[in-house]
Amino acid sequence: MAYRKILSVLTGADSDAAALTTAFSMVAPTKGNVSALFLRHDPRDAMPMIGEGMTGSMIQDVMKSLEEENATRSNLAYQHFKTTCATAGASECARAPGVDTVSACWQEVDGVTEDVLTAAARVSDAAIFPPLSKELRTAVLAGMEAVLLEGGRPVIVSAANPPPTLGRKVAIAWNGRVQASRAVALAMPVLQTADEVHILTAGTAKTDVEGGKALQEYLAWHGIPAAHHRLNAKGMTVAACIQAQCREVGADLLVMGGYGHSRLRELILGGVTKDMLDQSDLTLLMAH
Repeated sequence: MAYRKILSVLTGADSDAAALTTAFSMVAPTKGNVSALFLRHDPRDAMPMIGEGMTGSMIQDVMKSLEEENATRSNLAYQHFKTTCATAGASECARAPGVDTVSACWQEVDGVTEDVLTAAARVSDAAIFPPLSKELRTAVLAGMEAVLLEGGRPVIVSAANPPPTLGRKVAIAWNGRVQASRAVALAMPVLQTADEVHILTAGTAKTDVEGGKALQEYLAWHGIPAAHHRLNAKGMTVAACIQAQCREVGADLLVMGGYGHSRLRELILGGVTKDMLDQSDLTLLMAH
């Protein structure tokens, strides 16, 4: 079991380079494929948001502006794709089984975010998103949530400055819930090849700090030795405590459950999930 085909969602921002670098580092051991996807948003989708009383010429100006932004972002995303491919030594190839090296393919698709990204994720081993930026935060969160809840695959959020190799030291934020369990199952290809695995449990009203022992034993059955760290979150948030422990053990990837309590169109996320998405020092692997 290994990651052979990874979807890299691009936005036309500088952070695309980080997402692509992360994707290539994950498929490099298996000489897999990175499928880079840029979603062109249909200007007609903006029609319901255009206020009443606008003249026909005003609406045409808005539509033209959206089309121009699509073209600009598409060009930037493609430049990042070509540059990162060259750096990774990747050959362009869209058909299986690929070539005897890391490969990549470019897709530019029109459509609704949720439909396009979930369909693409379901035929990939994982979907990688760039770190959140203020400029595109809402759009990226909408796509991320759709894949997290409906894609059936892990969502990976790249660090702003990803390490040259990813998954050497992996931390797991464990609370015993189903989302965390799914994240561990989907992260097995990484856990089985990691040099170090660290289980982090924080004692809260809903979480037993000793709960990581059962996961530690489970991983041992798969030949994965793991250290168990009991976190004391007194005086700080659980997310801050997790980040501090990840820094202490030198983790380059955090596996965790993702908690979306409602659609991100309403921008509501579970507290720890939101706090972890707000940081960009650590790459996240999440499942719901």
